[in-house]
Amino acid sequence: MADTYIKYNDHSISSAFKDHYIVPDYQREYVWKDEQIEQLTSDLIEAYNADNKKAYFLGTIVTYDAGSQFELIDGQQRLTTFFILLCAIKKIYKDNNEQTSLIESLIYSPIMNDDGDTVNQYHLQLQYEDAGDCLEQIEQGKDKPKGLTQSGELLYNAYDLIQKFLTENFPNIAELKKFVVFLLNKTSFIRIETYDITDALKIFETINQRGKGLDPMDLLKNMVFRQVDRTKFKELNMKWRSITSALEKIDEKPLRFLRYFIMANYDTSKEKDGILREDQIYNWLSTNDEQCHYKDKPFKFVDKMVQNVELYVKCRKPENNDNGNNHLNNIPLLAGKSYKLHLMLMLAASNMNGETFSEFKGIIESVVYYTVIDKVATNVTERTFAMWCPDIRKIKSIDELNEFVKNTVIPTVNDWKQDNELNFLRLGLNSMQQYRIKFILARITAYVDAMRMGKNDVSDLSNYTETAVEIEHIMPQNCKDKSVYGVDDDEFEVYINRLGNLTLLENTINKSIQNNMYADKVSAYRGSKFYLTSAISELIDQGQDTAINRTNAILTSWSEWNKTSIEERQKMFYDLSERIWNISICE
Repeated sequence: MADTYIKYNDHSISSAFKDHYIVPDYQREYVWKDEQIEQLTSDLIEAYNADNKKAYFLGTIVTYDAGSQFELIDGQQRLTTFFILLCAIKKIYKDNNEQTSLIESLIYSPIMNDDGDTVNQYHLQLQYEDAGDCLEQIEQGKDKPKGLTQSGELLYNAYDLIQKFLTENFPNIAELKKFVVFLLNKTSFIRIETYDITDALKIFETINQRGKGLDPMDLLKNMVFRQVDRTKFKELNMKWRSITSALEKIDEKPLRFLRYFIMANYDTSKEKDGILREDQIYNWLSTNDEQCHYKDKPFKFVDKMVQNVELYVKCRKPENNDNGNNHLNNIPLLAGKSYKLHLMLMLAASNMNGETFSEFKGIIESVVYYTVIDKVATNVTERTFAMWCPDIRKIKSIDELNEFVKNTVIPTVNDWKQDNELNFLRLGLNSMQQYRIKFILARITAYVDAMRMGKNDVSDLSNYTETAVEIEHIMPQNCKDKSVYGVDDDEFEVYINRLGNLTLLENTINKSIQNNMYADKVSAYRGSKFYLTSAISELIDQGQDTAINRTNAILTSWSEWNKTSIEERQKMFYDLSERIWNISICE
């Protein structure tokens, strides 16, 4: 093995691209988007337009000297972008019948292949997925193929943006040639070289350890790769790719997953309120290997991440009617699509058996429901969930879950919901977002329908939340005679959007009744497939001790509609909500 060394060389673009670079498949893919490309081109044009045209410094890149080529450890985003810039310049030169040999010499060099043929070897080779082919196609001026990976799409996007930058800023070839002189000779960076891959990875980590340049997910990858022999890189990279690709498919932020993964699986109690912030992740990982064991057991650690990301994805995108997954589907309908806090608890619950995990999902839906109704602050919710994780990790059985619910969940939620009835009785479109009101109506309506059919399970809400189902104002929004409903103008504005005055109704029926008075609406309501709506004016009896009659026992109907009816119906909804979201010991 060659002696370990670290070497620093100052390079211009012209001198740097006389060498060959590869980006191995275990490295991060090309991720630069419009913002990064536009920032770079803006900086370049600003430096070029400066009177003294001082050298523009790009920072450092870290390389592993593999003999005939340099393996890029850090800096591939910048170097790849400059390579694309050279390709764009070559095309414009060619279109304007300018000499391209110098630019081409920085893009590729002729070599003899195994068959004795002369071929071009690119000075930058991307070895992950379709990236290498993309660079070749870009350089050759070929159209973008279909079915590219995300990184392939971004490479072509970078080329398009750079082409636009060059044509807009240098409308004639003479000006462009002057810029190229500046670009090749005045744009520089420091190349750090080492013969030892471990040293290169360590330097990379040191440069980025404060989160500048790369996020903790990339730094963690580097930390793990440093622990394994180079011969294991491919195997480890396949596992890592399964993590990142799974998160990409659900458009999830890797750092959010990483935060929840750590808080769910490890002790973060030394952090303030037990909450690990994104900017603390790297430092926490660096000082908590005794928990994670990513140094002595890197593959086991990554396998744990793989298992957790699989669970994370299942909980983010659950299938209906599968072991309580309707509860998980309900949470974003209630709390909003961006709400993810409950996923921390799902990861912590990975040791539960199937039955217990299914029950746990229902409990968490109820917990989230009370945080919304009683307006529990997000930081309070996150702090509470972080505190729960150590106990949840220990739960495997229903009995253990019951102990946790009895001793921890119920007391906490009871503290939150001290004013729950008052908060609920005030609910309406004036106090809560429409999507949440629709969910509450849907959940209650579905519960009543299920009970009427003798079912106890949580219904799939898709038939209740679809766009063909609308929120109907029983007392109409455009009311010609408010006195009929026993309200004056001021009271009308209060009562019109109250939850008690709202019901779900198929849009075909809703269109037919428009702003009719209550007496004219009830016949149309009876045509609804939702019993909570069809039975507003009259409950339908059927035999004795039937599911319908048991359902009727918890419902009320009204022959007339006024503010008292609205208040009574809102109270009925509250009583139903206490049935639906009640947190109790599992039988």
